[in-house]
Amino acid sequence: MSKAKKIDLEKNKVLDWELDESLLIEALTHPNYHPPDQVILNFERLEFLGDSILDTLTAEWLYKETKEDVGILSQLRSLLVRTNTLAEVGKELGIEKKLRTSSNYKIVETDLEDSLEAIFGAFYLSKGVDVTREFFYKLFLKRLKHFKNEINDEKGREKILKLTVCEHNPINQLQEFFQKEGLQLPEYSLLKKKGEDHDPIFFMQCKAKIGEKEYLSSGKGSNRKSAKRDAAEKMSKKLKI
Repeated sequence: MSKAKKIDLEKNKVLDWELDESLLIEALTHPNYHPPDQVILNFERLEFLGDSILDTLTAEWLYKETKEDVGILSQLRSLLVRTNTLAEVGKELGIEKKLRTSSNYKIVETDLEDSLEAIFGAFYLSKGVDVTREFFYKLFLKRLKHFKNEINDEKGREKILKLTVCEHNPINQLQEFFQKEGLQLPEYSLLKKKGEDHDPIFFMQCKAKIGEKEYLSSGKGSNRKSAKRDAAEKMSKKLKI
């Protein structure tokens, strides 16, 4: 990306695109930001939307550019959109300097990840899926090309597949099991959120159905993703997968 201003709040622009002002501000507002006598929206809802959009665009690229089976595709997608990668992209975009937080709060990787996903949600609502896809390629194309070259190289492929094993992802493992068995995929929902804004605890539920029997598990974590992973992990143990 060029050295030009990447996020311009005066013009409501991210790179070359002008977004809805309120959505952009929302995407750059941490849940712990509470100015006096104001009720404002934070990035949590947009992050929920943007997370799904980013997963979909990554899955679309993998489907078009690789010939892997479903199990490998899920693992590769997890590698491409893992926290440290998204935080790195968020830093390159300049989110760290624009994110509104409480005073003296130290921004961590998951904040950059969540805000980046929220920006994808803002893009989708402001510009639609085609422009959001352009934005995705603008941010990720170099990484995607490098990834494709690695996958097509024997040694590179071996290295990446080893990484997917190390990158334990119970959500993907659970999904792969249900896909192989021809079953309806597990569903996740937010049960509640507790704690202070600077130190929240999320509780997620995983619901799965095998035949006529329904199974439930719950997990908790410092953000939705970690709580979802915990719920999936517990479901896998319950089903002895």
